[in-house]
Amino acid sequence: MRSAWAPLVVFLAAPVSVTLQAQSMPSVVPPRLISIPNPDCRSGKSCHRTHGQVRLIVDVLPDGKVGEIRVELGDPVLAEAASAAAQQAEFVAGSYLGKPQNMDYVLRFSF
Repeated sequence: MRSAWAPLVVFLAAPVSVTLQAQSMPSVVPPRLISIPNPDCRSGKSCHRTHGQVRLIVDVLPDGKVGEIRVELGDPVLAEAASAAAQQAEFVAGSYLGKPQNMDYVLRFSF
């Protein structure tokens, strides 16, 4: 009976080899907003005393600047003020497989 358990004990007591792999970078990293000015709706501007929501989709270029801006939602007067602010936004560009790429980013404004 002792000989039947001997191989099992040796098997359980054998050293186990574990290989740890470094965590790889994600293949897609979205853009990250660094800064954006507030929309200018001071007295005398067409958006002054106008309230609502605006949603823009901006194309973030590989250098972190804003390219094309599309209005997805909102009053045209507010969208114009939001677009002017969005044009001045600065981003850390998004990347695919470690290389900067054009990527869309959604900006939301409340007036």
